[in-house]
Amino acid sequence: MIDSLFSIPILNLTTSDFKRKKKAIEKVLKKYPEEEKRGLLLSNRSCTDRNLTVAFSEIFKNELDIISKLFKQNIFLKSVWSVSYRKGDFHIPHNHGSIGYAGILYLDYYPKSPPTIYIQPWNNDEDLTHFRHPEVCEGKIVIVPRFLMHFTRPNPISKPKRIVGFDFFLRRIPQ
Repeated sequence: MIDSLFSIPILNLTTSDFKRKKKAIEKVLKKYPEEEKRGLLLSNRSCTDRNLTVAFSEIFKNELDIISKLFKQNIFLKSVWSVSYRKGDFHIPHNHGSIGYAGILYLDYYPKSPPTIYIQPWNNDEDLTHFRHPEVCEGKIVIVPRFLMHFTRPNPISKPKRIVGFDFFLRRIPQ
């Protein structure tokens, strides 16, 4: 019998009522301007204002509740930020730590925008590095373990791709 010893589950969730929620989060993000980071992208990742995290959790309450139910645990949002990729902008391979989960909400995404690409943490059957990316579009939320290395290729189009990133931990639901 062939079985998997390891696998890395991801969650690919469609946001409900995305047009309304997009307007709401864009209004909030205006208070947290993005700055150029290493000449590669724009981000407000260094923002430590918990009000952004609170606003995100209120706007996307339904989606966070679904995630919590699927994991059968409460969610503790560690941080929320946005990233914009102008033409030619990209993100180098990185991860978000060794414990917890990382989420990406695709806020502005066009058919030729590059998706986030994940790097399998072990080589494939041919001893090569394996890359994967889930199917995404505006309004999709992708959740992966924080340890998973990922990156995005340079944006080839003039329309900026914008995402909202968030990190969270799970807490057991008291019984």
